[in-house]
Amino acid sequence: MLFSEDGWQEVTEQVRKSSRVVTSRLTRVEAERAIVRLRQNQGERGKVIAELERELKLLWPRVDFLEITREVCDRAGRIAPTASVRSLDAIHLATYAILQEMDPLIQMLTFDERIKAEVAG
Repeated sequence: MLFSEDGWQEVTEQVRKSSRVVTSRLTRVEAERAIVRLRQNQGERGKVIAELERELKLLWPRVDFLEITREVCDRAGRIAPTASVRSLDAIHLATYAILQEMDPLIQMLTFDERIKAEVAG
């Protein structure tokens, strides 16, 4: 969403109109690390980085985080053994599975085609 990946407009709209946004704590780590990587290679992108940081500061208060607990890790280790998702993606999928048990109407918003395929089942 912050990096204007394909489909970012749709995801941004979904987040804006949602009464509640819940994600894995991993999402925050990944976003913060992306900013660090950009800053290391910033060149002329200083203004872009500052804008991304502002967007994150506005976003985080609207987000509830599910912590990366033992249950999340245990589920991530067992997620679809034949799936082609990596470890961090498995954490996102495990988080989604737990959240879906809490609220079956919850929707997954992702840009990652492998995660979309796993969610679609």
